[in-house]
Amino acid sequence: MHFFSKHFPKEKNSKAIFRQCNSDDSSSSARLREFFREHFDARRVEHRFRLFQRSVIRDRDRVRLHGQYYNNIYLGKRIFGPARKQMFVHSILGGMERRFEIIDNQINHIPFTHDASDKHKEKCRNSRIKCRDDTRVVLTFNDNQGLNFIHANRVSTPVLFNDFIITQAPLSNTKADFWRLVWQEGVKHIFMLISRDSAGTNRCAEYWPKHEKTGFECCGLNIVNDRVDETRDPFFRVTTLIITDGSGKSLVVEHWEGNMNNSSDIYAPLRLLKVSRNQDTPTIVHDHYGVSRAAVLVAIELTICNLLRGPTYKFPVQQAVHFLRSFRAFAVETPMQYIYIHRVVLTFIRPLVGEPESFEADYDRWLEQRGKRAFIGDPLVANVPAYRLLSPTLDPDLLSLVRHKDRPETRREIHAHIGELPIPLETTVTENSAPAIVIPKMYPKGKRY
Repeated sequence: MHFFSKHFPKEKNSKAIFRQCNSDDSSSSARLREFFREHFDARRVEHRFRLFQRSVIRDRDRVRLHGQYYNNIYLGKRIFGPARKQMFVHSILGGMERRFEIIDNQINHIPFTHDASDKHKEKCRNSRIKCRDDTRVVLTFNDNQGLNFIHANRVSTPVLFNDFIITQAPLSNTKADFWRLVWQEGVKHIFMLISRDSAGTNRCAEYWPKHEKTGFECCGLNIVNDRVDETRDPFFRVTTLIITDGSGKSLVVEHWEGNMNNSSDIYAPLRLLKVSRNQDTPTIVHDHYGVSRAAVLVAIELTICNLLRGPTYKFPVQQAVHFLRSFRAFAVETPMQYIYIHRVVLTFIRPLVGEPESFEADYDRWLEQRGKRAFIGDPLVANVPAYRLLSPTLDPDLLSLVRHKDRPETRREIHAHIGELPIPLETTVTENSAPAIVIPKMYPKGKRY
């Protein structure tokens, strides 16, 4: 008898998955109720879970254990003598890093226009991070003088049980636009994934009333802090906000704030997604720029929903991240964030299919190697080593982007940021000889060959 049929009968498994997807709130979303009532097939879902776990285990990359090689020749201290045998280890995490390089390669860049963000640069935190025109949210509420721009993109697809709006942390000059967005879309949940101590600094404006029974007026809306709950979730601080307009209409919004930067915490995203999944209205998610932690959360949900609904892909996380970038440009920035998506999804399916073989040991070895690199941590998360953070203050994986120009809007056949090509061949002309081509002696940054 099949293991799943023996230990997890269809009815029992159906309830188990429903409990993982559904919150304690009885008013779940219409999409979620319809899926579990009419389209859910426990055996096919279990089959997709197992295929995903199998693809994670099998998609490995060879990593050298020691030695430096050039064209498969060992470069040691001795020029002569027996060659040292190359030793490799097959790394699951190395395979994930390779998958991320494929996504991030310029060949797979999805061209898009960004005329609105170019016109309103004062409302963008980073000029390099553009807002796609085709998926941006256009503000219509209280639209004075045609000011309809906000750096926010809607992620809406039949794959998801609810829609998301990914945006940057509000600036002092975009707080009013943010609340226009909340009211216009009827948003009931806001997920702030950076530290609450960031509010009031240059990383995030203090856009909501922090203290109970306080409030302010903005764009014809009255925002009041009704209560603050720090016991509902061990990680997040939940603030209930009541928004009213002049006509007497009201909207209750839950503001969840927590610094989702520790890669060791793989349960916090699942608790957040269980809350958002049960809503019929869009959920706003933001971090600093809206392309790292916020994008990771939505990519996790896209992967989980794909495993539940189908179809079957060989690499669901790669498919989810690439698909997400068609809504929010350059979402998921680093291999660490990409690997974190896998770890959270594997945690979601673990009660039904178990632990992937040798994955944790491989992850610990990868972390040990990562810890030797020059990371600088977040002072707001001082008790977590910098190399374990999803978005460290200084991330070597992003250093190659610092002095480069903006990415081109067309596909290219080579990656824009992998490696540094040497200076092209030089042509020298002397008095008594014909022009000759010589190899330069310097790299572009002044280093000799």
